[in-house]
Amino acid sequence: MKFVKLLTSAHVNGVLRHPDEGVLHVTNEEAQRLFDNETAEDVSADFEEEQAKDAPKDTITTGGSAKKPAAGKQE
Repeated sequence: MKFVKLLTSAHVNGVLRHPDEGVLHVTNEEAQRLFDNETAEDVSADFEEEQAKDAPKDTITTGGSAKKPAAGKQE
């Protein structure tokens, strides 16, 4: 699946769509047809980067910040 942004009005999956509708999620085959006709641009990479920004960040740290148990004590 690809995310595409229409450059002009075009038929997408048999329906007339317009650029003001925003990004469309289409099959790879439909996206390739739109690219071949120069009616859309691929914005999949931008969309994925945006998703990555919203993903939770790892909180694992290194460098001995965790407390060590005192010698002879077991937890």
